[in-house]
Amino acid sequence: MAHDPNFKDDTGVLLVVIGLVVFLGMAALPGTMALVRLFG
Repeated sequence: MAHDPNFKDDTGVLLVVIGLVVFLGMAALPGTMALVRLFG
């Protein structure tokens, strides 16, 4: 992956980070709900 030092693709990085956060949140949601039901 060649990168021009004068060019920063922050939008691509931001989209990847948001995607990972959403994916992890959706994956963790059932476990979180189960813990809330068990200990709540």
